[in-house]
Amino acid sequence: MIEDKKMKRRKYLIKLLLLILLSTIPNNIYSYTHDELSEMLLLNNPKLINLRKDIEIAKLDTKDAKAHFQPTIDLTITGTYMLNPPVGKIVVYPEDYISGESGTSGNLTPLSAIGLDGPLTVYQGMENTQYNFGLRLRQPLYTWGKIAKAVDIYNKAYTLKILQSNTTYNQLTNELEAREATLFYLFRIKEILKEQKEHTGELLTLINEAYLNELILELDVLEAEIQAKEIDLTINKIEKEIEIQLSNIQQLCNNPDITIDDIKYQFDETQITNILKIEIDTIIDTATSNNNETIQTLIILESLKKDELTLSKKDIYWKPDLALQIDASYSGPRFPLIETGYYTQNDAGLNVTVAITSTIWDGGTKLNDIKRKELNNSKATIDIVDAKTTIRQTIIESYEYLALSTKTIEYLNLKNEVLNKKIAKQQIEYEEGYLNKEDIIKTQLEKLTNEIEIMNEKLLQITHYFTISYLVNI
Repeated sequence: MIEDKKMKRRKYLIKLLLLILLSTIPNNIYSYTHDELSEMLLLNNPKLINLRKDIEIAKLDTKDAKAHFQPTIDLTITGTYMLNPPVGKIVVYPEDYISGESGTSGNLTPLSAIGLDGPLTVYQGMENTQYNFGLRLRQPLYTWGKIAKAVDIYNKAYTLKILQSNTTYNQLTNELEAREATLFYLFRIKEILKEQKEHTGELLTLINEAYLNELILELDVLEAEIQAKEIDLTINKIEKEIEIQLSNIQQLCNNPDITIDDIKYQFDETQITNILKIEIDTIIDTATSNNNETIQTLIILESLKKDELTLSKKDIYWKPDLALQIDASYSGPRFPLIETGYYTQNDAGLNVTVAITSTIWDGGTKLNDIKRKELNNSKATIDIVDAKTTIRQTIIESYEYLALSTKTIEYLNLKNEVLNKKIAKQQIEYEEGYLNKEDIIKTQLEKLTNEIEIMNEKLLQITHYFTISYLVNI
């Protein structure tokens, strides 16, 4: 009996020890850094996966274009079994024919007169099998440079797909970090709101006591209750926004298992200070230079349109293409090189052809195609100018906002210092009996509201910061 009690006690102590150990394990042991999430995005994001497939397709298209320099060889083999061949056995009977030399005159005698008294088989008839072999080689000789120009076009299309993939990846990682930074500030706002809720609850208790002592009106109680409800409502809105940001991060990384505890990120606010140290003209020049991936993409697209126009002009009327065609054929009842006697009953041939092909008139379709590509070419040039103008305007707006927002935050931080000093002073006055507790709480609530304004300003600030960093490819 005593041993059973000892065993139960030992098991209890083991369970208690396990619970203590489990409670010390951090919940976010598997948290992801921004770089790890970016790598997950690169591997799993559907857009990037499709773009990588597009790159492979463009690579194959380029190989196809280069293949047109080489000859095309087609082999055709047919084998036919004829149950009733069209040409049957041919038999000659003695009484039906006469002997003699063709074209001679004189008396001709029947074949029976020379000893043939039975039918003579002249042709055994077609065999039941018939084989046909055809080998055709086509080699372009001269095409006015159309094949080479097509290769250039597909090469540029391949480069364009790579740039588009890189640009999309930068855009998505920029969005990912912006959402991580948003979560960082939303959590800070939520903590401030929780502190506000505590102070509001304390204030509401004091106001209810004052109301019961008939020191204040019922209206004051209602106003305090409304303020507490507003804080609860704001907390719910923040929690909803946190869920939205998390959902977007899960979508970007194509991983629905990512939780809030998995995200380990802290925005470095010195990045905003550093970008404001750079002259705005320098930022604009960097963002609109030809080395920028966005501008590079548009430049390649413009070059692609020019090549397409050149190719259309090479395919205009009265510009013939020259090609060589060689045809080798075999036809016979025996399979060559396998069955015996194939070489005595065959029909073989070899033809060499030089062909010239040219469109003389097609109703003006080729002329319309040239005009269409000229318009697309001019549009591509305008797109570059328009993109640079848009980038310039966006950077100016975002940069000016960052500068203004920095001054606004400096003002709010200064206001916060004043409120901290005011709270310290009120605390002394409260301890000396010159001030009510309610006045200190109201000042604390004002300070927390000011801190929320700072966080909201920083939330807007990161939007403009990440806009500039994406355009400049920081």
